[in-house]
Amino acid sequence: DLRQSSDQHEAVIAELLRAARIEADYAGLDEAARRALLLALLNDARPLRVIGHAYSERTQGELAVFEAARDALARFGRHALRHYIISHTEDASDLLEVLLLLKETGLMRGTLHDGAVTDLIVVPLFETIADLRLAAPIMAAFYAVPGIVEMMKRSGAEQDIMLGYSDSNKDGGFFTSNWELYRAETALVSLFEPLKREHGLALRLFHGRGGT
Repeated sequence: DLRQSSDQHEAVIAELLRAARIEADYAGLDEAARRALLLALLNDARPLRVIGHAYSERTQGELAVFEAARDALARFGRHALRHYIISHTEDASDLLEVLLLLKETGLMRGTLHDGAVTDLIVVPLFETIADLRLAAPIMAAFYAVPGIVEMMKRSGAEQDIMLGYSDSNKDGGFFTSNWELYRAETALVSLFEPLKREHGLALRLFHGRGGT
């Protein structure tokens, strides 16, 4: 799998939007404004990158990871890489940002309102106590975005979600960590029951307990 922190995705998106003169201060937008902007861009077939612009080393490096993933999938097949994990997932926009980066690098084809298909499963990682408590609301907001359910159905009908143990143990201690992990699990299962029943979407929970 591939994994990167949500703040790195935010910085890359902010630079792409600034260079394209779409949004000068993406980081300053509230969550509702971010979702609206990202949705508009996911429904725009045009790329974001400006030819000849001198992007930062970070942005070039992060985009290169996605492009390497695209090349690996083309060479070895779709099972070579299946997951892109977002550390520190705190809002639905964190998932939409990665979808936009997939689109920018050819790992998502089409637009949300016009047959989008993605090659990688975007996997949120919920690890702190606060993030575990928000896991189900964040996923509900993500699946409420127009076009997401249909895209997921076309892309394999699987949603993986990673639950983390390290930060939640540091954050709340062993007992609180396990209790909040249990509550997050049951809330996510309840959220996905109708999605499974009505759309055939399967939920897989990945317990990040160390090692591989």
